[in-house]
Amino acid sequence: MNYKGIYEKVYELMDVQLIDGDCGKLCNHHCCRTYDGEEKMGIYLMPYEYESILRNSEFNKNLKVERHTSFEYDIPPNVEYLHYIYCEDEFGCLRNLRPIQCRTYPFEPHMEKGELYLVIEKDQIHNCPLIDKMDLWREEFIKRIYLGWKELIGIKKVRRVVEFDSKQRYDNNNIKIKLSESDILI
Repeated sequence: MNYKGIYEKVYELMDVQLIDGDCGKLCNHHCCRTYDGEEKMGIYLMPYEYESILRNSEFNKNLKVERHTSFEYDIPPNVEYLHYIYCEDEFGCLRNLRPIQCRTYPFEPHMEKGELYLVIEKDQIHNCPLIDKMDLWREEFIKRIYLGWKELIGIKKVRRVVEFDSKQRYDNNNIKIKLSESDILI
């Protein structure tokens, strides 16, 4: 499978903003920062994302990268490992190379009965200030994020991660907003 080609296509498709302009400027990059006294936070990359796009890119210069396995971390047991990254300079992020999780925030992919949804979780680490301002959201953002996830779940390991996270989210009743394909692609 041509993972690099898939990720390049999806990065381009998802290269759109939730609102007009850089939403990070509204909240001082709230979702990208660690606050005084907190443990440095990072994000998981999707399977093959690091190897296909980020490893040999300019983005990699500001990263600390770890490989997490299901033996030590809460990731699917049928996915050997996931790369976990820490950004060293949240204000110096190369937006054109930001990872999938950053591109789609505050939405998460969610699978139920084989169907893909976009959801926003009730309990979030960062509590995006735009969640309660849906009137500012761009429809184009939601459509393109959804279409990008449709491409990505064609990769078996990505689908496994999405299904694993979805089960936990469902079991914990942690869904605030849930959009189906018919809600998005009208």
